[in-house]
Amino acid sequence: MDPVLLFINGLPPKVDIPPELWPVVLGFTFVIGLVIGSFLNVVGLRFLAEESITLPPSSCPHCKARIRPQDNIPVISYILLGGRCRDCKAGISIQYPLIELATGVLFTLVVWFFGVSLTSLFLLFMVANLIVIFITDLRESFIFQINSLSLIPAGLIYNAFSLGPIQGSTALNLGAMIIHVPDGLISALIAIAIAFAFFEGMILLSMLVFGTDGFGHGDTHLMMGAGAFLGWPLTVLALVLGFIAQTIPAIPMLVIQWIQNKQWTSLISGAAALVFGTLPIFTMSLGFSLEIRTAISLLCIVLTLVALIVFLKQVRTSQSFTYLPLGPALVIGILVALFWGQPIIAYYQVLMQAR
Repeated sequence: MDPVLLFINGLPPKVDIPPELWPVVLGFTFVIGLVIGSFLNVVGLRFLAEESITLPPSSCPHCKARIRPQDNIPVISYILLGGRCRDCKAGISIQYPLIELATGVLFTLVVWFFGVSLTSLFLLFMVANLIVIFITDLRESFIFQINSLSLIPAGLIYNAFSLGPIQGSTALNLGAMIIHVPDGLISALIAIAIAFAFFEGMILLSMLVFGTDGFGHGDTHLMMGAGAFLGWPLTVLALVLGFIAQTIPAIPMLVIQWIQNKQWTSLISGAAALVFGTLPIFTMSLGFSLEIRTAISLLCIVLTLVALIVFLKQVRTSQSFTYLPLGPALVIGILVALFWGQPIIAYYQVLMQAR
């Protein structure tokens, strides 16, 4: 069948790989990922330094000696050199092999989950940009628009051809004609709107409560780009997972800061908001009737809001903030949603139906 007809029918071209060749395909993909990961390291760091990503060739950041070809083999060269420059013996950041390995693993996962297909090609583009965003936001709390906003048109094209998980189409009657809009494209547009409204709304709320931006506009652009690929259900899941990933390092840092400064009101009100906010989740497994669970949920919402008001007032007064960039945590949430989001949502739906 002609590839154009495959697009029209929402069936992305996909190469059938014999089972015995899959190890070769995945191994080749992993090696390609290592090489691209080495390049992405350069892209992220040179973007931050406002330098060209092509010239001059890579050199040691300490002695400026040009990196020899044999010393530029991903991961292997780092190991053979003992993590040090051949010329000046200065230490080389562990970031280089870690990003190379992460890219190799992520590229391999894309091909493993989505096959050798046009779907994978689009998703590899998204993953590559997410890696650069992870690097730049983690190091300098900055997300470049070329990495985030470029995901929006790519994701819309991706879903316009029904390459994503959401299939089918919706007929729109325009009077003179009826057009069929892919459901994936509709979901992507909704996801973009959700991401924009959520983060820009949180920025406005932070300005009103704290007098400063609680989030960066780069986070807005990042989630809009991810939403263009994932559609709205996976985007919401990615947001939840991203904030969970953010709280893992943030909460211990805040608790230590509060204890050191004897800010007991912040500690107690924050703990109360966390307990009351999560309590309804645990009551679902206790076998209470729907009426009792609803009453408990409403009570917990009121108590959570009261605790949050006290917490936010105290934080604003004491200026107890954490300045961890949110982008890396969001990238983690996006990647988990990409690979395992549908089973997670399916499990949640089954759990809700069982209640």
